[in-house]
Amino acid sequence: MRRLFGYYRQFDELSPEEISEELRSRRVPVVADRELDLSGSSWYAPPHPEIVNAATFALRRAVNAYPDASALRSALARVHGVDFERVVIGHGAGELLRACLRAVAQRDVLVAWPGWGPLPGLVREAGARPVAVTLEDLFGHRQPPVTTVITRPGDPTGAVVGLAELREWAAALAPDAWLVLDEALAGFLPDGEDGLIEHPRVIHVRSFSKDHAMAGFRIGYAIIPAGGPDIAPVLGVGAPALAGALWAVEHGSPLVLARRAHAATERERLTAALPSFAVSPGHGPFVWLAGPPHLAEALASQRVFVAPGTAWGDDAHVRVTLRDAASTDRLIEALRVV
Repeated sequence: MRRLFGYYRQFDELSPEEISEELRSRRVPVVADRELDLSGSSWYAPPHPEIVNAATFALRRAVNAYPDASALRSALARVHGVDFERVVIGHGAGELLRACLRAVAQRDVLVAWPGWGPLPGLVREAGARPVAVTLEDLFGHRQPPVTTVITRPGDPTGAVVGLAELREWAAALAPDAWLVLDEALAGFLPDGEDGLIEHPRVIHVRSFSKDHAMAGFRIGYAIIPAGGPDIAPVLGVGAPALAGALWAVEHGSPLVLARRAHAATERERLTAALPSFAVSPGHGPFVWLAGPPHLAEALASQRVFVAPGTAWGDDAHVRVTLRDAASTDRLIEALRVV
């Protein structure tokens, strides 16, 4: 088993946002409206106005009352075809992943890497040891079936582990092991790749932040197996976030499909326009781009800011967050200069 955490330096590095801020501080003064920030992780545009309206109405209606998450839990249960008791609401996917790991992590926890940056730290908080494993090693060499965490689609790569591979891995889990799927980007999964909801040792953790553009609401949910671990937060999510998420579940599917299609279009445009740069195959709003050394710094000199791969221990890549068509054009122009 490869101990990639000993090889990678990501835990001694700054976060992508902190590195981008450092690059900004070293730049030559420029006109602010010419800068393009592609280093963040949130969807670039605001959510649907009705989400904001629902949240505003909920806040004004009963600000002195404790919120009730039952309507949202029921709606999610219907969408996923599961019992009400299996749906847990929390303050974003991060909080729910922390609760999951505290409940199920034992000894070593395999973390598919590169993945969501805070995951190794959350494993350590749970009293276990994170073991970074590339997807090739994970599914090629078949390590012992201990608890595993996989980000799907991947952040930063956009990689989607196939459902068939996941089923095979889950089938080999030991009785005390779990497969935790960090699916904060689930809305960008290709058709037919959403599954394993009924597996007794699989936990799905999802968010409204990306596919519904609701990062500021701080709300997510988990689907746990029947009789699975208790990961519910001590205090509930606020009424505005619950109301906005309920509108998103009941009416937001076309918007999610539109965002998925838009991200795919911009990824294809970027790939076609820059054959000399290697764009990792993937889905969703993140592009894992390979290029010459110090690519992030070179782009920063063009006033285009991306997340350096050193945040994940990889100095050969950068993570680009896709935005609108004009932003892709600007990025292509800067990369051609580089």
